[in-house]
Amino acid sequence: MGNPVAISPAVMINRIAHESGTPAGAHLAKVAELRLRLQTEANDQQHHAALLSPNGEAEPPLVDSGAAVDRLI
Repeated sequence: MGNPVAISPAVMINRIAHESGTPAGAHLAKVAELRLRLQTEANDQQHHAALLSPNGEAEPPLVDSGAAVDRLI
């Protein structure tokens, strides 16, 4: 699959959708589903970090590589 650190998040999401065996006509829907899952997981991690923070605030997780996408999805 290559090095997920060197892959952009958009490419990683497309690669996951392609490798899932999704038919060509439903590829965009699968990509949208994966992007929603990614955003939901990032929001959940931010909320969890805010609960553990002394001031009740936390930065959203940085999703800057395919490895971050793979970890969150």
